[in-house]
Amino acid sequence: MIWTWILIFIVSIYFLVKAADYFTDYSEKLGKILNLPNFIIGVLIVAIGTSIPELATSIMGVQAGEAEFLSGNVLGTVIINVLLGLGIAILVVKNKVKFNWDIVSNDLPFFAAAIFLVIISLSDGVFTTVEAVIFVIGFFVYIFYAYLAQKSFQEKVKARLDRQIKKEINEEVNSVKEHKHLSKDPISKLKVVLIILASLGVILLASYFVVESILQISSMLQVGTTVMAATAVALGTSLPEIVVAISAARRRNYDMMIGNILGSSIFDIFMIFGFVGMFTTLIITPVIYWIMIPFLVATFLLLWLTLIDKKITKTEAMMFILIFFMFIGKMFEVF
Repeated sequence: MIWTWILIFIVSIYFLVKAADYFTDYSEKLGKILNLPNFIIGVLIVAIGTSIPELATSIMGVQAGEAEFLSGNVLGTVIINVLLGLGIAILVVKNKVKFNWDIVSNDLPFFAAAIFLVIISLSDGVFTTVEAVIFVIGFFVYIFYAYLAQKSFQEKVKARLDRQIKKEINEEVNSVKEHKHLSKDPISKLKVVLIILASLGVILLASYFVVESILQISSMLQVGTTVMAATAVALGTSLPEIVVAISAARRRNYDMMIGNILGSSIFDIFMIFGFVGMFTTLIITPVIYWIMIPFLVATFLLLWLTLIDKKITKTEAMMFILIFFMFIGKMFEVF
């Protein structure tokens, strides 16, 4: 019976990630059709699109009465994004990994602020609606700051999300010829909207089965829901960010590689914690505060010490992956 639920989990994760890809791609196309600015497309559509698996599974987990699912999923995803995503991405390339410090200097302080807010908010064991609203406000402050950075440093610094628009988003979306074709063809507009709605439906359905399968597997293995959400679910929902990071590294676009990981992590903490937390009071379990938060802080410190010299070595990448396995081992009480 347990193997049936494991199979359901794997299949659901596949459809969840695949549907999220379609949602992001066609939302970008819709943004172009509606003549939305590149910055808005980058901040809202790309950020939400790559993080929608985490958002959807967190919502379903809370609706299923497992409030700790949100904390485990979000914090686990952030830890895995940084440790496994950057670690693997750096190991697959032969060249030295160097990047533009301005990209990091824009996002790293907000990443630190997000982690600080997590520590303060969860210290009393409860995450309230007021704290959730503060998190959402923090995300919009981040957007505003990113917008100012993009506007002020157009020659020297391209904001991370605008850089993603130019290098990560499909060239077909940026094609003026295709854009005109889509704008003039109402059938194309309808098709885009229908695909967005269909992909959203698949995301919600797949998220339901991800959560349900994890609850069943946790019960059969007698493993806490928080542990499964922070490991198996978080690893599955992190796949879009990890794939983007590896793809960017192979194209030697190291700015996008780091920017994607940092931006996604900031969105996950501020927006997913905040948005879902506004509709429920979250109870924080000991495993979150005494295991996950220390690993989150350690992950940030390792990232900061690694990035401060404006390059990342393969030795540092292997350290990232080593700490990832230490995190998994600690969650399952291997040591």
